[in-house]
Amino acid sequence: MKITSLRVRNWKCFKDTGTLDLGDINVFVGRNNAGKSAVLKALHCLQEGAEYGPQDVRIGADEAEINLSIGGEDLTRAVQRRFGRQVDDPMALRLRMSKNESGCDCALAVLSSRTETEVSRAPAREPDNLMYTYLAKRKVVEFDRVVDIERTRAVATSLKHLVAKVNRLANVDYARSAEYADLCARLLGFRVSAFPAAGGHQAGISVGRFDTISIESMGDGVSSLLGLIADLCMEDGNVYLIEEPENDVHPQALKALLEVIVQRSSGNQFFITTHSNIVLRHLGAAPDTKIFAVEADEPAEGVPVSAVRPLESTPQARIEILRDLGYELIDFDLYDGWLILEESSAESIIRSYLVPWFVPRLTRVRTVSAGGTSKVKALFEDCRRLFLYVHLNQVYRGRAWVIADGEPSGQNAIRQLQATYSDWPTEHFRVWSQPEFERYYPARFGGETDAALALSGDARRSAKKALLLKVLDWCEQEPTQARQEFEVSAKEVVDVLREIDARLFS
Repeated sequence: MKITSLRVRNWKCFKDTGTLDLGDINVFVGRNNAGKSAVLKALHCLQEGAEYGPQDVRIGADEAEINLSIGGEDLTRAVQRRFGRQVDDPMALRLRMSKNESGCDCALAVLSSRTETEVSRAPAREPDNLMYTYLAKRKVVEFDRVVDIERTRAVATSLKHLVAKVNRLANVDYARSAEYADLCARLLGFRVSAFPAAGGHQAGISVGRFDTISIESMGDGVSSLLGLIADLCMEDGNVYLIEEPENDVHPQALKALLEVIVQRSSGNQFFITTHSNIVLRHLGAAPDTKIFAVEADEPAEGVPVSAVRPLESTPQARIEILRDLGYELIDFDLYDGWLILEESSAESIIRSYLVPWFVPRLTRVRTVSAGGTSKVKALFEDCRRLFLYVHLNQVYRGRAWVIADGEPSGQNAIRQLQATYSDWPTEHFRVWSQPEFERYYPARFGGETDAALALSGDARRSAKKALLLKVLDWCEQEPTQARQEFEVSAKEVVDVLREIDARLFS
């Protein structure tokens, strides 16, 4: 079952959101207290366990209303399973919350073309639950150590039943065990199991024959990711409500998580709030993602009103949202191409001198240093997603090059890119013939180059930096001589730049 549109009236900070057309992934972006979480909590009210009360009905109103259009395959059966009533041709859901003397009444109805059928909210228990909730207050002081069927199938708003869920998934005979192991490896770097402990079980990793490391002794990010892993391993056809997935999670693990969400969105639906430009760029580049800006108006008098604005599918609108999230490189879309280089020495020489001297049109190409072979592929992936997020099409295709030094690690990084992007021209991912870019410095620096590259560790890095500064200073002081000598010593580099120039501008 999929929620195809949503309209919220008189709920918390919203007077009327208007009808919002939804996608497989729905990302809500806005400042603190703008109302992002209110959208998720309105949806959560479709399922048992959601907390609500008269304080959630907007001040000045007696009733809040949440209207949802629904769709998907075998919708009649899905509605019966989730809400316990047979409804032919179901089209929409309507949830009303009315204030009364003792609190708040909640009434849910399924609407069809002919009838309106009152139903119960979806159970917070597998396999009939509609939603998995991953809300901001998901942390717990202590995980429940009891493992039984009730805790294993319970769908809670916190991580209190995490041990029971890990115990199920870590069993190699369980249908989703292999997927669980794969997600643990991708997101955590290790597999978490459940083992006997005082009062029941604990989740963690085994060390040797008798020792264990529990998740309580690990960082908060581990349990946060583990909770999402446990829920993402379940069957398709669910709705996931996720508040701020970036909390307590390292950026590298966050990117891996976002890739999993995009993959799982083919059979599930996601509603996600975020303050992170990483989350926005990764998910915003997915094919069926809708982005919504949530904004609060502060009137001079009266009750504040929030609005939800679907983001326009234009580069400028998407860049503005990135800027609101603190993303400063808003001019990324203005370049005609990209040249990603392994080391800062290559990027400095090429950008500052070789391009202006020999291929001035390439000043319209952005040069970037990856800072090492291990970061080359990740940087290209970030640029690719940024292009796709901004433009919503393959505008970057054929307009980016990655060049690494010719040492074994550089060759391996380029081979990985060529394999991953086999539909790109091979020459867009290449290595220099020299193992170190410093070998392209003019002959007058040959002795100093040999001495610097003969060192190792910090001494080598310091010597290379000092040599680069000396070469750059020489280029500034004697530009005519420097151009003549670089044309000889860096002929291979200049030839590649001219090739890129021809591909972009001829």
